[in-house]
Amino acid sequence: MRLEFINEHRLRRIMALCFWSVLVTAILLTTSCRRPESLRASYVPIAQLEQSYGRLITVSNEPTPDQHGTGDRLGLFRDEGGTVWGIPLTVGDNGSVLGCAPPMLREVPVSDTLPADAVEIVGATNEPNGWRGGTGKLELLFRDAQGGLRWHSVASVEIKTGPVCWSQSPPEQPLRYYRLVKANAGK
Repeated sequence: MRLEFINEHRLRRIMALCFWSVLVTAILLTTSCRRPESLRASYVPIAQLEQSYGRLITVSNEPTPDQHGTGDRLGLFRDEGGTVWGIPLTVGDNGSVLGCAPPMLREVPVSDTLPADAVEIVGATNEPNGWRGGTGKLELLFRDAQGGLRWHSVASVEIKTGPVCWSQSPPEQPLRYYRLVKANAGK
């Protein structure tokens, strides 16, 4: 009887040890296989961004295909060469407007083109998509040379190396950017 008790006790200890070994291994594998979190770029005063990316011309919310919300704020800046930059914005603790442009932003490829006849961007919004799981693509409202108004959807670009800007509301995720040039202006 005593031998049975010792064997049963030893068997339980071995099973418990195996269970914990498998659990620890699973946790280690899960955490080591996750995509590493990118470095975070800093939000800075708008005046600082305007020195590099031109004047802030309009704002919108970033499109949100997976965020189930209205997205972070997005500012559109036009530089002296006519390139329009889409850069994430936020509100500082003191109510000031801050923006986030990662160091690699000038190196990203052109994300989309503006129509050749676009004279002035009047505003920006998210394209209605018929459901509330996301907000659709970014649309620009522009004025053409004849004064007419038209909508134009534009695509974004993702920065995959170096510091990036992260959403300011859950779920936290890296944000996307816009580098827009006029059609026939060269890329």
